[in-house]
This record gives sequence, structure tokens and C-alpha cells, in this order.
Amino acid sequence: MKFILPLFFVCSSLLFSQDTLLPVIFLKDVDILENKNELSVDDFMNYVQKDTTFYKGFKHLRYYKHKYESNLKIFNKKNSPIGSIYKKGVHYSNKEYAWIKNDSVRLFGKLFKRNGKHRFYTAKAFDDVFFPNDSIKISLNITKRKDRSDNQNLNDAKTVGFSVGSDKTEQNKGGVRKKLAIFSQKMQPYYDYLISDTIYKGVECYVFMVIMKEDIKNENKVIIKKLVSFFDKNNFTVLYRHYKFDYKNLILDVDMDVKVYLNYVNDVHVPTEIYYKGNWNVMFFKPERSEFILKNTDFVIE
Repeated sequence: MKFILPLFFVCSSLLFSQDTLLPVIFLKDVDILENKNELSVDDFMNYVQKDTTFYKGFKHLRYYKHKYESNLKIFNKKNSPIGSIYKKGVHYSNKEYAWIKNDSVRLFGKLFKRNGKHRFYTAKAFDDVFFPNDSIKISLNITKRKDRSDNQNLNDAKTVGFSVGSDKTEQNKGGVRKKLAIFSQKMQPYYDYLISDTIYKGVECYVFMVIMKEDIKNENKVIIKKLVSFFDKNNFTVLYRHYKFDYKNLILDVDMDVKVYLNYVNDVHVPTEIYYKGNWNVMFFKPERSEFILKNTDFVIE
């Protein structure tokens, strides 16, 4: 589990395996809206579990030329900054390959070893995903097959990031699979499932929230403490997602927040801002605390 959050932005899509409908708490305004649109609860849950638009948004991020600006901060156990990496540049694409060019890079602190390798796993993970050293092959095609070239951690990262509620992780230490399956019958008693609506960047959206119940005494029964998704009412494209992970046992202690903001550019949805804040402490590894923000602008979509 220690590699899941920083890496789940590496794009892939897997099948959703949950077929059981979960109990839903309806707010009055949404109940009325549903009747007007003739949208059943079954239909809505089907969209939530089988969505691929979020994954497609990250496909678009690599496929189209755009400018980026990022800042990664590393903290010590007292939450004092010990290092940072600021980057500003251009993500290029010829529709077959993508590559980046940094126009500005500012470093603070000892983030690299003498041999040039990263001192911190989180920094390496974000560089590998968003700022590769070489060109990478790109495509807008979505496959449901696992990439055999990916290692176990990477495949699990893809599952957690893009297959909401799936229990198809390869690792199962500490019952991880069951705890990630937030829509299953076994996990339903630990969650409230809420539906409401909102206006997001001028777009009317449904809001679907999965939140751990407040009266849960043993919080380690749950890994995903919160999952929030905004769905465009016109086409059910995911335009916002918030993950909250919090879990602790004898060998692992993680507390992570991930927020992804998407928007339309010439009718194509792309991630315009990605925010990560978290800390993790794994036995035999040095603890890491970090905060990362990436802003993407000036997309060239014709």
C-alpha cells in the first residue's frame, strides 16, 4: 500500500467487480431532481462504479500539449520544510509520443543523492508520472487488461485510483482488498453514501460522497475515509474527485489527501489542478511527509 497514492495517476482502467447496490441517503433536492430526470438509483450507482471518464481525463492530460507549474514540498516529522522542487514548463505531444521541457526549475534542500537519484520516494514518484526524463508513448485508447510490464505496486495503484470500489488489487496484506471494496456488503456498515448536487465551474453536477460513519470505533477497519466525486449532469463526466486515505497498523501508517480538479477545454475534459498532501511511515523505510500541487493551463486542443 505504501506506493499507491503517489503512483495512481499513471493511467489505466480495470473492470469494476461490484454488482451489489448500496444503501443511499438522499437529500430532498436531489430526490426531486431524480424524479424530473427519470434517473433511477440503480442507474446512478451503475455510473459511479463503471465510470471511465476520470481515467480518460488523465489520458487527455498526456495526449494534448499544455503548460504546467508544480511545487513539491518535503517536511520533517515536526512539519518543518526541509526541501522543495518547483517546476514550470511545457508538456509536448505529437499524438504518438509525449515529452516535457522544463523552462524553470528551483530546488531547495538536499532532495537528491550524490549519484543524482532521489532521496525521497514521493518526489521520484511524481517525477516519474508527470515529468518523465524521456519521451513516452501515448494513446487515448482505454484497455481493461492489466499491463504485464507493470509491477505489483503499480497495478494496485491503478486499481485504487481509477477503479473506485474495486477489490482487484494483487496485494492483500491486512485484508486490503476487502477494505478497498467500499461498495461491498461487508464494507457498507462502515460508510454513509450521500447524493446531492452542486454548481462546479458553472456546470451543474451530481455529488456522490462515500464517508466513513462517525460512530465507527475501530477506524482501522476502513482505509478509504472519504471519496467525493462530481459528475456533470449532462454526460456524467467526472469533473472533481477527492480521496482521503487514513490507515495505521504495526508496520504501516498512512494519512493522505488527493484532490483532482478537471475542466472542459474545447469540450475535452482535462485535469487542471492536482493536489496531494500526505505522510506515510512504513517499517524499514524512512517516513515521508509531503505536499504537491500541479496546475495545468493553456491546453492546445483542436
